[in-house]
Amino acid sequence: MNKSRVAFYACLSLALFLTSCRSRQEAAADKYRKMGDPLHALQYYEEALKRGGVSKEFYKNYALVNIQAMGMRSKEDPTAEFLDVLKDTVASLLAQHPDPENQALFATTLQNIAAARIKMGTPEGLEGGFRFLDAAKQAGGSGNASAAKQQVVTAKLKEIQGEVDEAAKNPTMGIVADYKLNKLALMTGGETPEMTRVWSPLRKINLNTYLMYDNDDVVSELGERPDARINKYAILLGIVKYEPGAKATKIQVKAWNGGSQAFPYVGSDFTLVDKDGKTYKPTAAIGGFYKGGKKPPKNGKPDPGIVQKGDESKTGGITFTYPAGTVPAYLEFKCEAGISRKYLP
Repeated sequence: MNKSRVAFYACLSLALFLTSCRSRQEAAADKYRKMGDPLHALQYYEEALKRGGVSKEFYKNYALVNIQAMGMRSKEDPTAEFLDVLKDTVASLLAQHPDPENQALFATTLQNIAAARIKMGTPEGLEGGFRFLDAAKQAGGSGNASAAKQQVVTAKLKEIQGEVDEAAKNPTMGIVADYKLNKLALMTGGETPEMTRVWSPLRKINLNTYLMYDNDDVVSELGERPDARINKYAILLGIVKYEPGAKATKIQVKAWNGGSQAFPYVGSDFTLVDKDGKTYKPTAAIGGFYKGGKKPPKNGKPDPGIVQKGDESKTGGITFTYPAGTVPAYLEFKCEAGISRKYLP
């Protein structure tokens, strides 16, 4: 055999050795994986990954033990926050290193965790369960996430309808019902047509109500402190009169300042947003708005157009014009002191 052929076979053998060898850490991880111990396997795979030079089978095995660890830990606590981290980690791994068997196991594991969370029946469990159902669907799972959501929405709306019926006579119950509808929308990932049918008449009842979700009476009815994702506006709006039209809408509105600083109540700070997300600025503003521009007066005297902390503004009238066919969705107020929205019927 000549020297060039010997050199060729030597290089080929070295290449095969380098591509098939495993580090001590990866070998230990493989051992634990085969023993059915994904948690220890995951620990050693992580060390092998930091060390570098992993084998070509590494990412398939690494994704597998992540999925197995997710399933194992979920049996201890299906609501554990790190399960969401594992979910995102595995989704990223499979996107970069596809494997049909791992993909199928991932979808099944997500569905199992979703079922365990939904079975708990708590708002947090339902929200997390639906999040995992959506992930399972994206991963190719066969579960019907829409049907599961519909079942929960139907049951919750029956509970809320009683509070909606009381809202016309009891403003507190109107706020409670609105909060619960917001919570339901968070659980399911958005407002559904079924929710809208209950929410629209409630929004009409609540037009002139400041939605103070942290009011003591409301908290007492809810039995919990309000979720910060819902109770997010320091400035609250109350619509005294709402006159929607085919090409224009007139609104008489006031504001309550629950924030930490005073602000000038200016008509041009309002925006009307339609169902398609298009925005419209007022074409006219009259009544109790601040007349001195954006900056408060410097003479120290209180201006009726400046809304102090804990105070209510005077009522201002604003008009919006828009093309025919526009459907208003909500009124937004935005100033240096904060932002607020009032959803329309």
